Amino acid sequence: MELALNAQTSTYRSNLIELASLLKCLGIEVRAYDNPQMLYFAKLSPSQQIAVNQALEAYVGALRSEYLDESFSNERFVLQFLFRMGIVPPSDLHDTLDKEKYIQIYNADQIQIFRSLSCYDRCSFTLEQLTTHTWFDLWERDSLFYYACFGLAATALKIVKFTKLRLNFPYHRVTEINSAHEFSFDYRIKSLSALTRQGKLQAALLIEDWKF
Repeated sequence: MELALNAQTSTYRSNLIELASLLKCLGIEVRAYDNPQMLYFAKLSPSQQIAVNQALEAYVGALRSEYLDESFSNERFVLQFLFRMGIVPPSDLHDTLDKEKYIQIYNADQIQIFRSLSCYDRCSFTLEQLTTHTWFDLWERDSLFYYACFGLAATALKIVKFTKLRLNFPYHRVTEINSAHEFSFDYRIKSLSALTRQGKLQAALLIEDWKF
């Protein structure tokens, strides 16, 4: 018999189930979770749980809207998500979004809150793993690139006065950690854009290239 879930956990699980269902309608098979007690989510602090839930609801809402529209637009999907999060996108973001396949957004805790649909093409994580783990707990990479990425993230979190950093990261191999198939692929970051709300840095949007 399942133990009763608290309100945050119950809402979170419902959103994961709806997200998995929407993705399946779009031809993407992803498991919502492994354990219905949401063990990964339970390890987050109360403030992190609230933030993860808010972002997940915004993501599910934006995806639902795109699915019902029947003419999926990558750019509109990202912008709808940002609008639902109360974030005004940088002005130069519009020029690149629709041309890019691999887009991910991470919050200040370095937990992923958005991924474009192409990012599911090489993914064997559960949706719970994706929305509760930091990037460095999801993918293993050579220590040189790990420290380069970690340094970039740490620096970006400290710099408020930037909108977009164009990067020249070389491709490097990343491998899923503790996933169903432990997929590997070659990865590079093309640019990093700051996402702010009321002048405060909320998240970072990464434009990426993947090869597999």
